[in-house]
Amino acid sequence: MLKVLVASLFVGSFAFAAGDAGCGLGSMIITKNTKVMQVLAATTNGTSGSQTFGITFGTSNCSANGLVQNDKQIQYFVEVNQAELTREMAQGHGEKLSTLAALNGCSTDAQISAFNTKAQSSFKSIVPAAQTSAVDFVNNMKSSSVANVCHGA
Repeated sequence: MLKVLVASLFVGSFAFAAGDAGCGLGSMIITKNTKVMQVLAATTNGTSGSQTFGITFGTSNCSANGLVQNDKQIQYFVEVNQAELTREMAQGHGEKLSTLAALNGCSTDAQISAFNTKAQSSFKSIVPAAQTSAVDFVNNMKSSSVANVCHGA
């Protein structure tokens, strides 16, 4: 077991360039910018869940810096919450669905409500099968223009 842990730390240290641990609790308490420390920071972020929270609410050194980063945040959020999102989308309301709306640029209650309504009416095209992957979920959401409700596109 120790060999596996050491090997994963060694291999994992090459997976991150300096500063690649991202935002979250790990980036706040581990400031040394070495490969091993960045792996530990990323592990802290993952096990504490602070990165997901920080990305969602813009805390813990997290901020939305551009379209690609936002797409990654949405993808990650859907992967982690897909079962709940699917259920809430079918119902047309819920905390996870409202968070997804916020990640897609909705900031007012009216925008979030419009997003939720559009998501519910597009449910069958977003989730065409029970085994729809998170990648397909996000792509289908973009294709159905749900993702653009709050951008006016």
